[in-house]
Amino acid sequence: MKAVIFDMDGVLMDTEPLYFEAYRRVAESYGKPYTEDIHKRIMGIPERESLPILMESLKIEDSPENFKKKVHEEKKRVFSELLKENPGVREALALVKRKGLKLALATSTPQREAIERLKKLQLKDFFNVMVFGDQVKKGKPDPEIYLLVLKRLNVDPEGVIVFEDSKSGVKAALRAGIKEVYGVVHSLNDGRTLLEAGAKMLINPEEIASILREVL
Repeated sequence: MKAVIFDMDGVLMDTEPLYFEAYRRVAESYGKPYTEDIHKRIMGIPERESLPILMESLKIEDSPENFKKKVHEEKKRVFSELLKENPGVREALALVKRKGLKLALATSTPQREAIERLKKLQLKDFFNVMVFGDQVKKGKPDPEIYLLVLKRLNVDPEGVIVFEDSKSGVKAALRAGIKEVYGVVHSLNDGRTLLEAGAKMLINPEEIASILREVL
């Protein structure tokens, strides 16, 4: 193995409940209910693609610009209050560094937001390469983000392990030729869909370090 690639939201940090809470507050401001089924539809998809889906699903009668502004304001409020890293991920990142492997991030989150969160949790300096959702033309499940990460790492997909928590992320990694893709499960995703998308196996965030000890 030459490198390990992590998704961010839901894998490194416990953000999906925060996204859910922010979107729920925005939806309720329009008098609309926000459900887990709606949330699962947009998980892992870049915001430029997910917000139109969200507006359509909720039947929001407002301009996309105003809706986006409300979402951003609510996200900033929620994340500043509640952001925390997932248990065990710092140990996993430190293990990869001790083994001398390269570490990369492949997240659909825009660069400014992602860097802000990584710095807040003091995780940014672990990574050799980071690619963000606003640095690619096509979001997950398109493989573009993973192909770009592989190029910047200068490694072949056969020498890479990926940890993803969404079906779109799993599909993106597999379509880039990476076969060792683990599905990370939490309270707001569906392990069955990760396996159907092609994940090798399902693990909790706190099990990532144990998996890495076995395979590195």
